[in-house]
Amino acid sequence: MKCLIVKGEPAMRRDFISRFCEALSERTICVISTNLSGESEVTYPGESSIKGLLESIPPDLAIIPADSEMIAPIVDCGGEVTSGSSLVLATFQVDGADTDYAAIYRNTFNLLPQKTEGECGRCGTDCRRMAESILKGDRREEECFYAPGRIEITVDGRSLRVGKFPAEMIEGSLRGLLSSMKGYREDSDILIRIKSKT
Repeated sequence: MKCLIVKGEPAMRRDFISRFCEALSERTICVISTNLSGESEVTYPGESSIKGLLESIPPDLAIIPADSEMIAPIVDCGGEVTSGSSLVLATFQVDGADTDYAAIYRNTFNLLPQKTEGECGRCGTDCRRMAESILKGDRREEECFYAPGRIEITVDGRSLRVGKFPAEMIEGSLRGLLSSMKGYREDSDILIRIKSKT
């Protein structure tokens, strides 16, 4: 799942999130925030019905709390909090008029496994440096062994980690099978759900 951290003054963060969700109304955006008690709160802007909420899971992108220790691209609201950070994807200014929300979404990538070089290092580095390299354009998300980016598999609600080789095999096979079907486009997102026989 794509993830984004929005940092800065609270009113500007709310303004950015509101405009971002409105500009990407065809996408399902999940916003995770921390309340005054320190508990996490999850909202799906634009979803008010239970049916709409259930259809929104999993979302296309999750905005995670500003104080999160997770490694993800950052939108800096105001340009003061994160200046100099190599994880800054975009800066959001007061009026937001020149903000390219679609480009922000396009350049946000799936959450890396949050591992240090000692824990993994299969890409030759750790997740923080890998995220920085992806944002600079020096590396591609697909180079991460655990987060190939385009294949997500859940079994009984639990996410399975899919390595690069099986992910490429699954994607190639599915796209090959679907290419002859009416309504399929090469740039389509594909969701296939296989229900239990019981």
